[in-house]
Amino acid sequence: MWTTTRASVTLAVLGAGLVAAAVHGSATTAPATALPAAGAYAAPLTYSPPAYSPPAAPVAVRVTAHPLVRVAAHKPAPRRAATRKPAVTTHAARRAAPPTFTVALMAQVARIPTYRPGAARWVVSRAYDFWGTADWYRDVLYVSPDVPRDKLYDVAVHEWSHELSVLDYHGDVDAATAAMNAWFGGSGLTGPERAADCMSILQGATWTHYTTCTNAKWRSGAKLLVSGQPL
Repeated sequence: MWTTTRASVTLAVLGAGLVAAAVHGSATTAPATALPAAGAYAAPLTYSPPAYSPPAAPVAVRVTAHPLVRVAAHKPAPRRAATRKPAVTTHAARRAAPPTFTVALMAQVARIPTYRPGAARWVVSRAYDFWGTADWYRDVLYVSPDVPRDKLYDVAVHEWSHELSVLDYHGDVDAATAAMNAWFGGSGLTGPERAADCMSILQGATWTHYTTCTNAKWRSGAKLLVSGQPL
């Protein structure tokens, strides 16, 4: 607590003298000390503490990056090349989309019980005026894309039967043609066409163009050709 009277100042001075005597004194008693005359200490009647000066307010410093430098809080991850998401086809869409003609044709060819993969080449073409044509000399079977899907197996098995009938004669077209005309009747390509229809029926065809093959002899001849035997 701050002291504001003259008496307090006087007591303080007296106390200071007593402390000094205790430190430097001897066994004798210190002589009495006279009180200082009035006015010897010009202590103010009132005390005013020094004016308080608050510390200067901190100066805000704004730090900015160089205008040509981008500051990132985290190191950016390397950019990856954009990838195209694969198209997603639903099961419903796959069911709705019909197969191409070639796919449908080869699916029917695979059903032929006597078919020998690689024995002939299949070509989808409108180059001929028929739904199907067999090139016996080059082992090429042509099928027109105009064939109705419900008759695709019938046409495919007919053309394969032409190829098979010549394979039974080891590729000798003239010998095979002569033998089929002799067995099934006719000349030119009549015998081979009847033979192909009869062979197709034995292999599950439900539609034929040249004959329904009700002739017993024809059916027996077709069995020989289907089984790989000459007539």
